[in-house]
Amino acid sequence: MVERIVLFGGTFNPIHHGHLIVARAIAEYYHFEKVTFVPAAVPPHKELSPGQASPQVPAGRLPSPEERLEMVRLAIAAEGLFDVSDIELRRRPPSYTIETLLAVRQRHGLEAQLHWIIGADMLEDLPTWRRADEVVEMCRIITAARPPWSSRLEQTLQKLRVRFSAEQVARLAAGVTPSPLIDITSTQIRHRVRQGRSIRFLTPEAVVEYIREKGLYRPC
Repeated sequence: MVERIVLFGGTFNPIHHGHLIVARAIAEYYHFEKVTFVPAAVPPHKELSPGQASPQVPAGRLPSPEERLEMVRLAIAAEGLFDVSDIELRRRPPSYTIETLLAVRQRHGLEAQLHWIIGADMLEDLPTWRRADEVVEMCRIITAARPPWSSRLEQTLQKLRVRFSAEQVARLAAGVTPSPLIDITSTQIRHRVRQGRSIRFLTPEAVVEYIREKGLYRPC
């Protein structure tokens, strides 16, 4: 039986129910037995911002990579479907997907199928990734497409055709997968914490308590 390695990369700053629901939806759609969250150390395409500061509400304290990893661990503790890897945190930043894929390939061998879950916004940025052609060849990119993003699919694919071959674009299009529309973002959570507002029901209760205990995202 072919081993299927399913990786879900991101900053998870912090992880929230939207991440978990999308990961479960993708797993159910493809009948994956395990999804591994891969927190990035310092991702090259996404700034780890605490949120827009103002004179009234100064910027809050950002979590360390290890604290973001711990929040993922807390969020998935009761979920047998999910796992977490610190593979990107063990390397010197920034985090590049190609390096993670090469390390996973070396560990699991050439026969393993590699799958990488991304959001629709990341698909649009794919041409800017380091060694993007190799990434597309090495793994199956699964794009979690939330409505109404699907209406922009052809426009995005047209941009990808400038950078990738017709065969690669066809594979990327085939990996676009319907996912639930969950109106939760990490930015929203950081803003609410900075403003002293509740984040219950936006992220698992264990993560809520961890953020409170560590004073994360609160004004310094």
